[in-house]
Amino acid sequence: MFIHAFRGRFVVLVLAAAVVVTMSGCTVEAQPPAQAPASELATASPAASARVARQLTAEELVQAALPVRTVANLVGEPASVYHAFPDEAKVEFLAGPECREILDAVNGQRIPAPRLAFQPFTWTGDRYGGSSLLASYEGSGAKEAFATVREGLKACRYFERQSPAGLYKGTLNVLAAPEVGEEVVRFEIAAPLKLGPSVTEYTVVRAGSTVVSFSKLSVAGRDVRAFPAALITEQVTRLQEAQQ
Repeated sequence: MFIHAFRGRFVVLVLAAAVVVTMSGCTVEAQPPAQAPASELATASPAASARVARQLTAEELVQAALPVRTVANLVGEPASVYHAFPDEAKVEFLAGPECREILDAVNGQRIPAPRLAFQPFTWTGDRYGGSSLLASYEGSGAKEAFATVREGLKACRYFERQSPAGLYKGTLNVLAAPEVGEEVVRFEIAAPLKLGPSVTEYTVVRAGSTVVSFSKLSVAGRDVRAFPAALITEQVTRLQEAQQ
């Protein structure tokens, strides 16, 4: 994952699977998801509204996060206010610099900074888990942040990223996106690790003034591959209702 400075279980996820990238049972052979054509990099719900939604506070984002409960072997832990920290001084892109803007936008590293909330998730028998990062922007900030991701996906395919933890080589694949929110994209970043192939899947959704990034990590095909679609829909609905 590319989100820095998370606490607790997420720190384990970062160290074990990303090594240098900050966005964790029985053996299951993962099947590669279908890739999306370039014309389907972003989809929009028919119910998308032209109304400019208000910016939520960080505390409102926490309240709008999914409730703490267990669903289908998944445990949603409490959400908390989050502060993104730029990592330019510690991280260098050796190849694929066009990919950096995608990762910065997904992680809420924007100027002016959005208000953020972070929620970790764990699955029974899955050591790595996943997370959601909820970001609320002022004015057209959410549209601009999402556009950065959408346009970046047209160019980014491979990058190398050097950090104090080492060198990370990521290959990005665009996937077919679900129909949720006002705009949505889905992609995965794969990298070779000593433990086996590491794959982090992202679903990024814009809902009004908010952009929420869902991520799920799997290593060597042993873990749950994707963030549950039903929970993505529920989270987006809660963000839409919070802005009314």
